[in-house]
Amino acid sequence: MENKINGRLLNLLPGRIPVIGGAALLHLKREIVPYEREIGEALLDLMKNVKSVWVYRAPTATIFRIPNLECVAGDCNPEVIHKELKTIFYLNIQKITFSPGNAGERKRLLRIISPQDIVLDMFACVGNLSLPIAVNVKPKKIYAIEINPLAYKYLLKNIRVNKVESIMVPFLMDNRDWKEEGFADHVLMGYLPEPDNVQLRIALNSIKPEGGTIHFHTIVKIGNEKDKLGEFRKKVEKEKFNVKQLKMEKVKPIAPHRNHVVIRAYIRKVW
Repeated sequence: MENKINGRLLNLLPGRIPVIGGAALLHLKREIVPYEREIGEALLDLMKNVKSVWVYRAPTATIFRIPNLECVAGDCNPEVIHKELKTIFYLNIQKITFSPGNAGERKRLLRIISPQDIVLDMFACVGNLSLPIAVNVKPKKIYAIEINPLAYKYLLKNIRVNKVESIMVPFLMDNRDWKEEGFADHVLMGYLPEPDNVQLRIALNSIKPEGGTIHFHTIVKIGNEKDKLGEFRKKVEKEKFNVKQLKMEKVKPIAPHRNHVVIRAYIRKVW
């Protein structure tokens, strides 16, 4: 881009370029937005795995987590096929959030969850976190809840394409209406900025009486990690559960001085 934009703007070019199924997704600084098409065309030439380039116009909107993306170069079909961890994901990148930055967390879950486990995914989307578990680990059962009808449609397709119908049981519903208790070894809570207290209570009550693990996603200011863990512990103990193990792992940077993290808590009901 040295011959196409002002030299002082070169440092504002994105240093990280997530790609979903051949679609590159860019967060551009306001100063270089006028050059977005030139940037897009340059990426198409540079990155042979990229077929289209999209720019975020605004933050993700509504509880359905709808991205605000606009295509600036290449084949502007928003329906893509993304492959990761031996798993195939069909999705529409303009209408459904799927973060390539969560790939490390998806990989970690494959080491944490065992074939004998039962999993509840409270924010399944198109299978973002739980589908690779079904494909690679093959646990006893994964119950996958999704509130967005379009995401649910892709979830059904992805379950079928990946041939995990015997493992994944999908539900189109608000997870706050979930009633089943005392069955899960793991509960995935992959929602930002973070699940609410009602959803946490449902997750806790879903854990087996002998204990299990909550995977609670949230945003934390760098330096406030201990306070966030303490706040989470208090919420869990208020619901009459003991926290046997508690740790925080970084998923990805999400803003200046803020990280997307997952709190893993092994908990057990107080009787």
